[in-house]
Amino acid sequence: MLDKLLQQKPKNNFADDTLDWFLGKRHGHMGKWQYLEPKSPTDPCRGNELWDIWENLSQEGNMLNRQKQIIRDHAKDMALLSGPMATIIDLGPGGEHAVQNNTIPFVHAYGAALRSYIAIDINADFAIWAAEHVQREQPFIKGIGMNEDYYGENLALPLHGPAAVLFNGGTIGNFQAEQNTPDAVALMAAQIKKLKHNMPKDSFIFIGLEATQDAALLYGDYDHPAHAVYEINLMYGIKRDLIPDESGFDPGAWKYTMAWWPDAFQFCHIAEATEAQSFYMDGIRFDFPKGKQLVVDNSFKFPVLAMQRAAQLAGATYIKPFSDKDGRMVVHAIRL
Repeated sequence: MLDKLLQQKPKNNFADDTLDWFLGKRHGHMGKWQYLEPKSPTDPCRGNELWDIWENLSQEGNMLNRQKQIIRDHAKDMALLSGPMATIIDLGPGGEHAVQNNTIPFVHAYGAALRSYIAIDINADFAIWAAEHVQREQPFIKGIGMNEDYYGENLALPLHGPAAVLFNGGTIGNFQAEQNTPDAVALMAAQIKKLKHNMPKDSFIFIGLEATQDAALLYGDYDHPAHAVYEINLMYGIKRDLIPDESGFDPGAWKYTMAWWPDAFQFCHIAEATEAQSFYMDGIRFDFPKGKQLVVDNSFKFPVLAMQRAAQLAGATYIKPFSDKDGRMVVHAIRL
């Protein structure tokens, strides 16, 4: 079946998001801009490549590899739980390794009932590649790549009827919030509620999210040079695309640091200035001292009970958790 491609490119809010970040109006909302790609062979901004490096080098027992194992072991059980589905909707499918390990097992599990696959990502290349890869794997499936924000208010899906919705890699836990937010569960409920609004009624969503609450394990998972380079690479994109003439902003004068807030289930990925920064953006002067911290993105780590409560607050039905043997990573089955 012929591949269908929907490219409805969303408004580029990179400048708006960055300005809010610098002004301290929002925190931890820059993760969606971390995958910026190089525009020349010597361009240091190469988020996609750095993420792939980090994913390939990451520890065997980290959240991404644990999630892959859960999906390998339980994709058929999840498909049985939801019943036959004609469509899979993949939210933020990721790169080659993610699609192969997190998406393809579901494609096989739903088998002959499956007729279409929709990949939705703010990164057009990821959405297009995922749709093409799935269609190569199963030629009878119509692959659709949508360059959209799956949280967007005007998301228009080209289907009717419920779907199996995949949301892997802990992405749902990367929402914006100040450090040590007192509203963590309510904020997660708001994320689920947005998806409930955007996805077809009675769809089943499978959410991969780390449940680890042990600080030493969490710091150990993220304390890797490849991950640090990936997190800070965003600064090169800001310099290149938004303030190229501002010599007082030095992308190389930032380092990666971390903070774990157990009461909020919140792990913060932080860019910290190693030198003072002084520059203009949108006519506003910024003077960041050495040690200035900006939360690039959050990784919320909700245990099962917290996710059950969030689903309830969102008006969704929590069905069942699928966990690795140590209970560190969970794929939550929720009916929207």
